[in-house]
Amino acid sequence: MQRASFRAVFDVNRAQMDADWREEMRAIAVPTLLIHGDADASIPLDLSSRRTVELIANSRLEVYENADHGLYVTHRARLSADLLDFCQGNP
Repeated sequence: MQRASFRAVFDVNRAQMDADWREEMRAIAVPTLLIHGDADASIPLDLSSRRTVELIANSRLEVYENADHGLYVTHRARLSADLLDFCQGNP
């Protein structure tokens, strides 16, 4: 993405924002973990993951309090542990 033009990045982001993925999400048939920070200003929790978890049958949402968008940087240890637990089948 760092090598892409601003216009390409803008167009991809616009396409993602305008897309309606609800039917595709309803079709997901595998256990799914959603992880979201409740202080994410770029993708608000209530407009995204809280709605998404309702669409995917076998999903759960893990909300990180006071966390913003870059969880892989700010909450690296917790994120890694949560992902590992999920992959190992732990609730």
